[in-house]
Amino acid sequence: MSKSEICDDNHIFVPEDVMNEALEAVGKVVPVKSKILYEKEYNCFCNWRNIKNARGVDEKIILAYISERSKTVKSSSLWSYHSQLKKMLLVKENVDINRFHQVKAFLKQHSVGHRAKKSKVFTGEELERFLDTAPDDKFLLLKVVFIMGVAGGCRIGELVSMSVDDIDDRGNVLVVQIPDTKTYKPRVFTVVDGANRVHSIDVFRKYKDLRPEKVTHKRLFLNYQNQKCTVQPVGLNTFAKMPQKIAGFLGLSNAEQYTGHSFRRSSATLLADAGADLTVLKRHGGWRSNSVAEGYIEDSLANKIEISKKILGKNKSEVCDGASGVTVEAKRIVATTSGI
Repeated sequence: MSKSEICDDNHIFVPEDVMNEALEAVGKVVPVKSKILYEKEYNCFCNWRNIKNARGVDEKIILAYISERSKTVKSSSLWSYHSQLKKMLLVKENVDINRFHQVKAFLKQHSVGHRAKKSKVFTGEELERFLDTAPDDKFLLLKVVFIMGVAGGCRIGELVSMSVDDIDDRGNVLVVQIPDTKTYKPRVFTVVDGANRVHSIDVFRKYKDLRPEKVTHKRLFLNYQNQKCTVQPVGLNTFAKMPQKIAGFLGLSNAEQYTGHSFRRSSATLLADAGADLTVLKRHGGWRSNSVAEGYIEDSLANKIEISKKILGKNKSEVCDGASGVTVEAKRIVATTSGI
């Protein structure tokens, strides 16, 4: 029989072109951006199954596989592997392991007491100090990346792929497009000058003016050395190390804890500390669910200070920033704290 399917009991006939279309649709269940990782996890499971001389898929097989994986990986990674395997088995073997309740119970139990390590965040004062004091001859590239990363809450991958065509310089504001995001939803953010001595827009223009005329690609960030830009675009590994270099220059403790995700976390934390609500945070970061955005509101030091004042009856006549509801004192405390 060809790819067409015939079922006499229910009088169903699936023509070959319909079957091909259905198979193509099933293949789209796996996210395009993460397809390699999904394939890798499925191959890992298949290899394990061969070594154990196991066949097919049932709850005991999945439970044994996940249990063995749990001995060498973190809880957060284990959930990711389970999610990847779930989609691949649905596509490759038409098996839905989401119905395996014992596996879910094991994953939840394995997560008990686990607390994921979070990248450290930069404060607004640290951002301003870096822009004002870091010499351009050495740190101009890092300044522009710092500005874009924090202003836009950018992931490292978004900074890597940022194009010169994505930035619209309108004089007193830069309008930046992020057309290709992790969630497939385009974002737009702006860059304006802050209160510090060195203006963000001027820093960007100075860097862009160093772009060689012979560059054949559109990538915004080019390697910078000897006060010149080369034609070579900045790679992913270089971006990932930038937060540590910034922290090192500022003399911050535990500089190794500033990772590629620090720009995005700093952006969300600063926004939450300024009193942004859930809707604003979700729109800024491009998050679909509430849980991540809620975490930044919950972790906001300024928010905790305000809650404490309400509980302990702090003088209500204290001067406040009317737009955000964050007191001047709260902002002062936040400015001297390296983040939660």
